[in-house]
Amino acid sequence: MPEAHADDDRPAAPTPEPGAAPVPGPAERPAPAPADAATSEGADAPPAVPSEEELVRTATPATVRRAPRYRAFATAGALLGALLGLVLALVLGPDRGTAGTDVGVLPFLDGQNTVRLLAALAGAVLGLLVGAVLALAADRRSTRGRR
Repeated sequence: MPEAHADDDRPAAPTPEPGAAPVPGPAERPAPAPADAATSEGADAPPAVPSEEELVRTATPATVRRAPRYRAFATAGALLGALLGLVLALVLGPDRGTAGTDVGVLPFLDGQNTVRLLAALAGAVLGLLVGAVLALAADRRSTRGRR
């Protein structure tokens, strides 16, 4: 007989008394009545297959619309904008010899690194907006011939 474990949430099965009659298990239980069997067979029956004429009569013509994925456009725009902002901050920043030794709140955010971070963030926001506008334009273009 299996023993109950401490981490088991189920109650332990009661032990039968020495003179008690055995409890029938799932294999020893009686079969369902014939009325129950008739209703369960009807539920398992496959649906009737419609004829070709019925399919032609009930079918409606459809066209596939190729809509852009807005999240992909916005993400691509944000990544390209952040990269462009970072490159512009590096190219247009002051020379290394003339840069001051001013330190920001965090050591890695000294004067020039803060400018680079803000340029990358601004580029990401602008790129996200440009990507969203391009997605809207592509969506309008995909529905232009259908109106």
